[in-house]
Amino acid sequence: MNELYQNRLSRHLRQMLRYLRLVFNDHFVIALMFFVGGLGLAYANWLKTVSPRDTWIVLVVGLILWLGLALGRVATLLEPADVVFLLPREHDLHGYFVHAWRYSWWLAQAVQVVLVGLTVPILMLVDRLSGLSLLALLVTQLALKDSQLTGYVTRLYRLTAAQRRWSQLGNWGLALVILALSLFSSTWLGLGLALVLAAGQRWWHSQVWPTTVVAWRDDIKLEANRMLGIYRFFNLFTDVPMVQGTVKRRRYLDWVFNWGPRDQRHAFNYLFARGMVRGTEFSGLVARLTLIGAILLYFSGHGWLAIGLDVIFIYLIGFQLLPFYKRYDNIVFTHIYPIGLTQRLKSFQRLLMIVLSGTGLVFLVAFWLSNASLVQVGLLAVINVLEIYLLVAWYAKLRLG
Repeated sequence: MNELYQNRLSRHLRQMLRYLRLVFNDHFVIALMFFVGGLGLAYANWLKTVSPRDTWIVLVVGLILWLGLALGRVATLLEPADVVFLLPREHDLHGYFVHAWRYSWWLAQAVQVVLVGLTVPILMLVDRLSGLSLLALLVTQLALKDSQLTGYVTRLYRLTAAQRRWSQLGNWGLALVILALSLFSSTWLGLGLALVLAAGQRWWHSQVWPTTVVAWRDDIKLEANRMLGIYRFFNLFTDVPMVQGTVKRRRYLDWVFNWGPRDQRHAFNYLFARGMVRGTEFSGLVARLTLIGAILLYFSGHGWLAIGLDVIFIYLIGFQLLPFYKRYDNIVFTHIYPIGLTQRLKSFQRLLMIVLSGTGLVFLVAFWLSNASLVQVGLLAVINVLEIYLLVAWYAKLRLG
């Protein structure tokens, strides 16, 4: 079992590294450096406005730390065939889960260290925490995350509905109480309670796993959902075969297609528009990137950082939509239409223009709501028009023509 997990982990890491090379290319790394630097500068400037009287900030920090415990789950790397081939060695699977827990523990705790580190300047200004108190808060956060991960492994076994429900509610509820005591009462009291919770969770796990069986189907589904979330992130930057979209009728959007022509010459206009609206893969990608970009534009202020983010997100959306042009190449009927490739490309460019224009309009509204002046909004509108025109008229034609 130990060798099995190591082999799967090696294969998993190689796959993740291959996608990370595509995601963190030179252009994205440069943009990310500017983005992180801009956020750091904005954070430093905001800290200058914080005073010890702003006690409400401590409550926000507590909620952030509590919600941050959800970051990082156990990577079991289970596969659908395991329910058949590993069933005879089910009792030995505990060693497999232990290795999965150890690997996931280090990654999850590194995230918690970064999260607590980001909140340290606020706590030093508002809550007046000393060095040892901050260290106690860090250990408290690590102990709470340890309890969360141990509870996750415990729920990989077949528990009753009441046990599963109370395990999750109890863990999250006690974590919230402990963080509240740490921030508003005593960090050392919170540390003691967190260590007791982590030890109690491990004791309960040691009582559960020898007396029950593995919840195979639920565990495989959980791992599939975890990997799907990772693949969806990669799919924002490159084509991922593992992400398969579904089709939804969406009858409430039928009125959109009444505005376009229905003649033979515009057949691909209708096909591309229907495919975009009814398919979840590309429409979901556009919706997610548009929402994330609008939120970042709103909170990043109204300087050059916001303009840079606007340019990057419009480019990402346009770049990710290009594979949709060949979406129907495997359907033989699209090749016997009496429509030339030039007209087909024009139909796709029209769809691309509509989608990017809608995204650009949303970005302009978010930028305007961030108290940007009309001159800045007008400048961003001109930049959007130029970028969308170049993406549609030049870049798309160069890539697809």
